[in-house]
Amino acid sequence: MGVMTLRNAVIAFFVILTAIVITKTDPGDRSPAASSGGGQRVVCSVSPQRPAEKGGRIVAAAQFRCDPPGPDGLTVTVRLQRNDGGTWVTVAQDTFVTNAAYTTREHSAAARTRQVGTACAAGTFRTHVEANVYDNRRNSGLSNASGERRNPC
Repeated sequence: MGVMTLRNAVIAFFVILTAIVITKTDPGDRSPAASSGGGQRVVCSVSPQRPAEKGGRIVAAAQFRCDPPGPDGLTVTVRLQRNDGGTWVTVAQDTFVTNAAYTTREHSAAARTRQVGTACAAGTFRTHVEANVYDNRRNSGLSNASGERRNPC
């Protein structure tokens, strides 16, 4: 396994572990519901990717994935941030809304990836992603940041 592949696997493990901890249900809340309309909470995760150069732009991307059948709703905000004297400043962001099967592995990784970008510039950048999962009249949040990338262009 290459260093980047191992690093990505470790990051993915922690993202999934965080998602499980955040969305863990109470023992009395578990029901055998087969759809998101039941009492069982759907587990989702978000994985920000390090900013990269694409077509003369710095692009920040994040992928999301939820367990079937998917949540009632998922709102994902992807931010491209630049380090400005130790403070992360958002230089581009967008919010995306989706739900149900569109969040599961029934759709490709590319279909579950959202991105934002800006013109190439010098600096240290990262991708920051926040998500709100709406399921069974409950709301839970996820947040994660990628590793830094210096001068991606």
